[in-house]
Amino acid sequence: MSVDTGGRLRGVDAVTAGRLLVPVALVLLWQALATVAGEFALATPAATVGELLGGFADGWLLADLRITLFTLAVAYALAVLVGVWVGVALGLSDFWREVFEPLILGVYSVPKVTLYPVFLFVFALGVESKIAFGWFHGVFPVAILTMAAMETVEDDHLKIGRSLLLSRWQTFREIIVPSILPGLVIGLRLGFNLTFLGVVLGEMFASRAGLGYTLVEYIVGAQIARMLAIIVVLVAVAAAVNVAFFAAEKRLGARGGETADVRM
Repeated sequence: MSVDTGGRLRGVDAVTAGRLLVPVALVLLWQALATVAGEFALATPAATVGELLGGFADGWLLADLRITLFTLAVAYALAVLVGVWVGVALGLSDFWREVFEPLILGVYSVPKVTLYPVFLFVFALGVESKIAFGWFHGVFPVAILTMAAMETVEDDHLKIGRSLLLSRWQTFREIIVPSILPGLVIGLRLGFNLTFLGVVLGEMFASRAGLGYTLVEYIVGAQIARMLAIIVVLVAVAAAVNVAFFAAEKRLGARGGETADVRM
């Protein structure tokens, strides 16, 4: 294959080709490791896919996936609402930002898994503790990156909004969101990833349903193929959402470049 100056391999974008080859290489490596270790230690990709399809056909995998996605959706929605509100509120006030920023960063650095017994004590065993634990994971990156993105909001724009007698909601929608959107999308992506992590950990540690709970059951029972099938589903969900976020970030970056060109 020849590479031209545009970074293409005979008409195929090199980055796209690399993205397609990496999963293939990982599957081949997976197959090689399974062959060496034996299926008792590591199921083959074919066996895992068989359990994956069988899990959806039998319904157990789909039922657990629905529970996990519902918990994730609620926890993430709360993390976004609270995180954006806190980030914007602190970003608009230098005083309150200096007061609360060290506290937020300090709590964010704490290994959150050590705090899960507190969530169990407060919310008991059930979906409430999983939602709260997922929210606790995701709210911090959303708040921190929203607060950082608030530095891009022009004071003159806020003054114009006040002169036009815009309400707080109108100011947020018409002035703040367009200004912080690139940084906000990054915060939303990281918030989703950590919320997802918190929900799955909550299901693994103290739950009676969900992909995390079933994953632990199959780990204990040494059902390797089913365990890997659940992991594949979790990876697929995370990858699909992150691809959407990366596409949004790329689109916003392109729009920013076009805007800069127009201004010049």
